[in-house]
Amino acid sequence: MQKFLIVLGLCLILGISANAQSPSEAKPSFDCAKASTKVEKLICSDKSGELQKLDRLYSKLYFSILKSIPKDTEEGRETRKGLKTFNQSVMRDRNVFSCDFVASFETGQKTIQSYYSNYCVKQIYLEAIATLAFKMIDSEANREKWNFNQRVEKFYGAAYLEKYEMNEGVNSLYNYNLFGKFFENTTKSIIIDFMAYNIAEWNYFILYSRINEANADYFDEAVEKYKIYYEKLYQAFTKDKKLDKLIGS
Repeated sequence: MQKFLIVLGLCLILGISANAQSPSEAKPSFDCAKASTKVEKLICSDKSGELQKLDRLYSKLYFSILKSIPKDTEEGRETRKGLKTFNQSVMRDRNVFSCDFVASFETGQKTIQSYYSNYCVKQIYLEAIATLAFKMIDSEANREKWNFNQRVEKFYGAAYLEKYEMNEGVNSLYNYNLFGKFFENTTKSIIIDFMAYNIAEWNYFILYSRINEANADYFDEAVEKYKIYYEKLYQAFTKDKKLDKLIGS
């Protein structure tokens, strides 16, 4: 069947972690009895409990970071402003099921609606959490220590471009030494690996404007790789004891 590309959902399939909360234990950041929007109802109806846990985790992390940034300095005020802008972007994407990458699908019984799904919401939350974590440790010195730019470049060689900076508003998080407060060190390498791949994909697909029929096969391959990276993120966040403590606080 002929394949088309549509901007809306990255179909990533995340397995249920053995450490995940049961549906009866999982609670989102809001009262499900008062859920009114489509996405809120979707989160509350997720039988795996994963969406409730990710919603609560992102909300707890965001507000805890915000609370950690001083209000009485110009830098603090600018950082808080950037964080709020970042959160507004995350919520906007979540509310309209707008994933970062397009999804490839075959025509026929499948419909666009099938991609307005749990998978897209999971992607948005996982990437938001990973981005906040990465920005807490992202510096030129660290990128050099990690060989980060080389790791990004290896995905496409000469196709590598300078990072198309998304989320500039949270770049100054590095100045507050917050990573160890919210994440275990064992989670760090997973986040760095994901961000290296994610930056490379943005360079290739967005800056090069190569989301089209001609590279559909390559796009499908990228989607499969994303499934693996997002699953690793989910597993890492689930096992991180500091994040677990944060959820329960």
